Amino acid sequence: MIVGVTCKNSKSTIKQCVDSLLNLNYPKNKYKIFVVDGFSTDGTYEILKKYGEKIRLEQVKSNIAGGHNFIIKNSNSEIIALTDADCVADRNWLMELIRPFENKEIGATTGLVKTPKNVNKLQKIIGRELETRYNKFSNFVSRGPTMSLAFRTKLAKKILFDENYDVAQETDWGYRFTKHYKMAYIPKAIVYHYHRATWKNFFKQQFKYAKMVPSVYLKRHKTKIVGDEISKFYMPIQIAFLYVAVLFLLIGYFVPETLFLFYVSIAILFLSYVIHALTLSKNFEDFVWFLCLFFVRNVAWNLGIIVGIFKVI
Repeated sequence: MIVGVTCKNSKSTIKQCVDSLLNLNYPKNKYKIFVVDGFSTDGTYEILKKYGEKIRLEQVKSNIAGGHNFIIKNSNSEIIALTDADCVADRNWLMELIRPFENKEIGATTGLVKTPKNVNKLQKIIGRELETRYNKFSNFVSRGPTMSLAFRTKLAKKILFDENYDVAQETDWGYRFTKHYKMAYIPKAIVYHYHRATWKNFFKQQFKYAKMVPSVYLKRHKTKIVGDEISKFYMPIQIAFLYVAVLFLLIGYFVPETLFLFYVSIAILFLSYVIHALTLSKNFEDFVWFLCLFFVRNVAWNLGIIVGIFKVI
């Protein structure tokens, strides 16, 4: 059994991640931790070297997809489990994640992503919204994050991660993989993920993901653009309404009589934020935080998609 992690400049979280993997509730002689570092410059690699023979450590000049492929190509175990460098695994994570492989029809599994307790308000809000989506997953899904993902190695050698993607590589891989094999969702397989801690970093993260949307969804997986288990149907609708609002604002500049359509579009968009925020909030403070989260995320998505379209063209 291989437990794989890719990292680059993950000094703040890598020790917590590896320590959690070393303390899994699983026979120590039954799994090996395989860490691929993308030539970190912040001291991550130096931290990892201190583990010595407790882990297998390699440096590979590549992106995340290339790191995952390196693990796959250089592993002979029947199953590989992946998590990310900014995650901490629950002690029973691996045991629960691989349990379904007793069924030969299962090609991959993915687990539940929660948020650690020792985080700031923004991270808690991001985590609560994400976990709400995870709690609605069915028994089988079309993709799963590498924060908590396992698969049969022989199948992954046939379907590798696309190294053209710096982000969203797990989305594309999941869609391609589940065209042929089943991916089971295991809510008892839990990892704790450290979400972006500042608005600036959250915006940058969402912007980067959005840049890949035209390539992933418009070029390869058109049927998934309306949403899936993780990306819900209301997300592309919110993106569309912001575009429509900006369009009517521009038209209204030349034809003032149509400016009311801008206000109607903004009102509908804001109403969708409010309804969603109410379903997630425990108090008024939460409500305001969620409204801000949805607005910042939506702006990042819209800008990122525009840049992504130009890249595709």
